[in-house]
Amino acid sequence: MDVGRPLRAHATWLAHLREALYGQGPLTAGMAIADTECELGQWLQRRETAYGHLRAFKELTQIHTRFHRRAAYCLQLVADGRRGEAIAEAEERGELRRLSRLLVSTFHTLQLEAVADPDQRRAFRSLADVGER
Repeated sequence: MDVGRPLRAHATWLAHLREALYGQGPLTAGMAIADTECELGQWLQRRETAYGHLRAFKELTQIHTRFHRRAAYCLQLVADGRRGEAIAEAEERGELRRLSRLLVSTFHTLQLEAVADPDQRRAFRSLADVGER
């Protein structure tokens, strides 16, 4: 399982979110809440059948949803004129930042669980993960 592409997608989405928090991007709370519309959300949906039985995959989907809800909350703060609070969420000790870090670490846990799973080892020999779309 190559987690590079979905992690890069998360980093790109996070950069767009930061732009919006600083008033430089078009992302809105209504757009951010949709956790299945981003590239990472779509990656998770496509891999539900293959990895849905793994604990880390379940955790990852939950964290991803929580991250999007928190991002939407932050963007709503900006819309309500509370930009400072929203930016604090994305900074070092903010909840949004914590969820982003947790998402990345859980991705790596998923990778380890998938490699350890006998069914997945067989799947890796196929072309199922080649090209990671």
